[in-house]
Amino acid sequence: MPSACRVRLRVDGPDEVRFTTSEYIPVRVSDAPAYDGPYEVSAASWAQVLPTAGHVMTADLTVRPVPSNYGLITWDGSTLTVS
Repeated sequence: MPSACRVRLRVDGPDEVRFTTSEYIPVRVSDAPAYDGPYEVSAASWAQVLPTAGHVMTADLTVRPVPSNYGLITWDGSTLTVS
């Protein structure tokens, strides 16, 4: 996280300017590169890693559900099961 910085503000004129903590707007500056990989993935039975570490994501990530017509086939060495 970037460290806080202070900014001097000079106002010329007869009116007084005041700011309260309720008017504080946090600003985060990052020079991290934008993530340019996929923003949509399908759920799977294995882990999927999107290489987003150190990058800024510029859109929402969508994880699509496994289609309802997909079946699961398992083999335990002697029995083939389709569910």
